[in-house]
Amino acid sequence: MTGVNTVLGPINTSILGFTLMHEHLIVSSAGIPLNYPILFGKDYMNRIVNGLTQAKEGGIDTIIDATTLDLGRNISILAEASRRSGINIVATTGWWLDIPPYFDGVSADQFAELFICDIREGIAGSDIRAGILKDASDISGVKPIEENILRGVARAHLQTGIPIMLHSYSPGQVGRQQIVILKEEGVDLRRVKLDHSNDTTDIEYLMWLLEQGCYLGLDRYPEAL
Repeated sequence: MTGVNTVLGPINTSILGFTLMHEHLIVSSAGIPLNYPILFGKDYMNRIVNGLTQAKEGGIDTIIDATTLDLGRNISILAEASRRSGINIVATTGWWLDIPPYFDGVSADQFAELFICDIREGIAGSDIRAGILKDASDISGVKPIEENILRGVARAHLQTGIPIMLHSYSPGQVGRQQIVILKEEGVDLRRVKLDHSNDTTDIEYLMWLLEQGCYLGLDRYPEAL
């Protein structure tokens, strides 16, 4: 049997059901949910639960919460939301684009160690373990510090088997750079998802990604007019 870590404990993948692969219950900066929850409004927890409950009634069984620490991840909120709504929630480790300058001195192996701890031991001193790894690069391509983090994500993946989701800039085909690095690290690209792939209509590029073995994350759609 194959299992996946959720915020309420590991479950078999056979009961994941209909899964949304890229969601954010809260988006802010690191530490905001814990230190300044009032910024989300007095009734934010009930609003989150009500939204999830409606999603559950509409047929959604599981969501991947793609919120890393620098995007304001708070696993206590995720756990409460899961308990109250009945939706499985998978928490993320890794890093997005809000990178502090002192990260320049952190090695890829050190990043890997941090992410592995989130996966094997628990996030922020809890017993809630991450179920997916995330890395990000955007319009400027893969910057040197982002490459270091990506290699850390790759190494954490190789040691844990946890799959990888990549924030990428599809109009600039940044996925090509990210995939080169993952290949150098020995990652099986069938365990990788390129998010925001539908930000481009370049079919040749999208087909190339599929040919590498990756999944395409089609997760941003404009509202219907």
